[in-house]
Amino acid sequence: MFDKSDGEKSFPAVTNFMKSLFTKKSNGISIDNAATSSRSVDKIGGSLALIQHSRPPNLPAKDRNEENSHRKQHEAIIQEIKRREIIEEQNKEKKRLERLKEEEILAADLKLWTNHVIPNFDNLKNTREIQNLWWKGLPTAIRGHIWKLGISNNLNLNSKIYDDCLHKMADNDTNEILTAIKLDVSRTFPTLCVFQHGGPLFESLNKILAAYCIIYNPEIGYIQGMSFIGAILNLNMEPSDVFICFANLLNNPCHKAAFTLNQNKMNVYYKIFSDLFSINLPRLHLHFITSGLTPDFYLLEWLYTIYAKAMPLDVVCRIWDLFIRDGDEFLFRTALGVLNLYQEKLLLMDFVRSAQFLIKLPSDLDSNALFDSIHRINVNIGDYTFQQMVLNNS
Repeated sequence: MFDKSDGEKSFPAVTNFMKSLFTKKSNGISIDNAATSSRSVDKIGGSLALIQHSRPPNLPAKDRNEENSHRKQHEAIIQEIKRREIIEEQNKEKKRLERLKEEEILAADLKLWTNHVIPNFDNLKNTREIQNLWWKGLPTAIRGHIWKLGISNNLNLNSKIYDDCLHKMADNDTNEILTAIKLDVSRTFPTLCVFQHGGPLFESLNKILAAYCIIYNPEIGYIQGMSFIGAILNLNMEPSDVFICFANLLNNPCHKAAFTLNQNKMNVYYKIFSDLFSINLPRLHLHFITSGLTPDFYLLEWLYTIYAKAMPLDVVCRIWDLFIRDGDEFLFRTALGVLNLYQEKLLLMDFVRSAQFLIKLPSDLDSNALFDSIHRINVNIGDYTFQQMVLNNS
């Protein structure tokens, strides 16, 4: 799927957009830092101005003891405000330095991926060094390129097949599925403003989904959730590559079962997930059973969208990095990682609150915290791997 000439091709224009989502330019940091410092001075001045030391002239004067007591209280309040604001500035500076360090690491990783890994991808992808590098997340600039290499093109699709599908779509422009696709696309990542009417990727994603659902695979048709999978791919690669990767991803066993509504097959995945859930997180597993919260209330949507609807975009892309490396197994490992991360909160929630919480996770979800949680999850039972359990239960 990849040859050396591919490396000489320019990446999609939308890569620059993706970079702006995840990367902060160094010159922007200094500006932010100066602005923050200025705001801090204003903030301190404003805070102190609210605390009046002297008594308003229209009120009787205080006695000396009360005056001294209030002066001490006033000074203590001022010192506490200063202390808190110093801590806040220290935390901001710490985060700024962490961002700088992350950018330096990403720059070094990008050079390694571009010059060393991509030209020798098949030989290096399974080495411990590259597996560890991959775990940290792929640099945005080459993310789509690595995804294309990592997604096996078992369907033997190419750009000509995609063009043929688009050509045939010209005779199906009144198909009722198109209405459903356009509606869903317009609701996909609304805060990005790229998939909505008039956005730069609105037409592109519509054509990709229509080509697949109406022409290439009409047996499945269009199902809600597909737009999010297509959107993530469309943010990282060209339309013909999106079509090829999209079709092959939906041909994977788990997604094929989900999108063909094969309940028997999905029950196999639910059973394995429940077994792993009870082993890794027995307290929360029992709590969910007691409250009646079964996996189909939250896990199915996670699988349908590969977490794109439930999490912040930067976290989603890192999950996709590892999903493409490890396959379906990582989707279930991620699910348990999420439950592990929020276990203490979920134990205090009832059925409704838990379901609502899991369908749309907090916007401040930290990628590193989640991946630390995922790392602690075991998806083997005894000597059986995840894939062996799927085969044995099918």
